[in-house]
Amino acid sequence: MRRRWWTAAAALLIGACGTSSDPIATPADAGATVDATAETEASAEAAAPVADVSLYAVAELPRTDATQGLSGTFFDEATSTLYAIQDTQARVVPLVAAQDFRAFSPATPIALTGRPDPTWDGEGIVRSGAELLAITVETEPRLERFDANGAYLGRIDLPARFASQAPGNKGMESLALSPRFLFTANEAALPADGPVASKTRGTLVRIVRRDRSSGTTTEHAYRTEPLGAGAGGGDMGVSELLAVTDDALLVLERGFQSGFGNTVRIFRVDLAGAPDVSGVPALGDATPVLTKKLLVDIGTLPPGDVTHPGTQPNPLLDNYESLALGPPLGDGRRLLFVTSDDNASATQVARVLVLAIRGL
Repeated sequence: MRRRWWTAAAALLIGACGTSSDPIATPADAGATVDATAETEASAEAAAPVADVSLYAVAELPRTDATQGLSGTFFDEATSTLYAIQDTQARVVPLVAAQDFRAFSPATPIALTGRPDPTWDGEGIVRSGAELLAITVETEPRLERFDANGAYLGRIDLPARFASQAPGNKGMESLALSPRFLFTANEAALPADGPVASKTRGTLVRIVRRDRSSGTTTEHAYRTEPLGAGAGGGDMGVSELLAVTDDALLVLERGFQSGFGNTVRIFRVDLAGAPDVSGVPALGDATPVLTKKLLVDIGTLPPGDVTHPGTQPNPLLDNYESLALGPPLGDGRRLLFVTSDDNASATQVARVLVLAIRGL
C-alpha cells in the first residue's frame, strides 16, 4: 500500500491527469438503468433525466479514521486513485480503486501543513497542475493552495459577500475546475438572498465562476429543489459542483429530514450566456436563475442488496458531498464517483457510489 501511495504522490507532483485512450474492460453492469420518466418534486424544466444513468457499483469503505468526513474528491486516472479531503482533519486521503472500480482501498493520507489558520473544515478539493486547491473553511470565502506534498502555498480570496451565510454552516461547500475556470457555490442562500429551502420552495444560491488567468469572477443564480417528501423540517442545498466543460456543470443537491433521511439529486446546468448577478446585492423572485436538467435522482435507483444502518427512503442514500468524473468504459459510458460524508456517525456510511453515464 505504501508503494502505491508514493506512486500516486509522484503523479500529483508532476500533475499527471490525462484521459486514457484505451477502453476499460469491465464485467456486466451491476444495476439497472434509471427510469427515464423519473421526476423531481418541483421543477418542471428538470423533470426528465438528460442522460442514461445506471448504478455500476456500490463501494463500501471500511470504518476507519481515514474514511470519516470525506467531503470533496478528485480522480487521478493515471494512478486510478480517488483523492478525498476530510472535514475532520487537515489531510487528503487517497482511495485506490480496484481494477474494475467496484472497490476502493484507503492509502496513506497526505497531511496539509503550514496553514496560518488553525480553523479547519475541509469541504472541496481539485488539482490544478502540480497544486492542490481546497475549500478549507466553509465559513470563509477563500481557497487555499498546497503543493503535491501538502505544503501550504497561499490563498485565493473569493467575493467578500460570501463571508455572510445562512445559519447552520451553510457556506462554501463545493469546488470544481475546468480548463479555464474555477467554480464554487454557497450551500444555501446568503441572508440577503432569501430563505433556506422549505417544503414548497428551494433556496437561491450563487455559483461563482473565477477565471484562472485573470482572477475575474462572475456569479450565476441557481435555485435548489424544495425539501424532500418527509413530514418534518430539514435542509436542502448545493453540496458539490463538477465541471464537464468551461460552461457545463453538474450540481449535487443534497437534503436531509429527520425521521425520513436524505434526498440526493444531480442536475446539469449550462452557464453559456447566463446572466451575471454579481452586481445584484440581493437575489429574489425576479432574479433569472439557471435552467437545470435532471441527470439522476439517487433515490430512484434500484438498491439491489445494499443495506443502510439508518433511516433512509432508499438504502443507497446517504450524506453525499462529492463528485468526481472517472474513466470511460469500453462501451462508451463514463464513470462518475459520488462519495458520502459519514460524519463519523454509526447511523451513516462511508461509501463511493459508482454511476455509469451515457450522454453526459
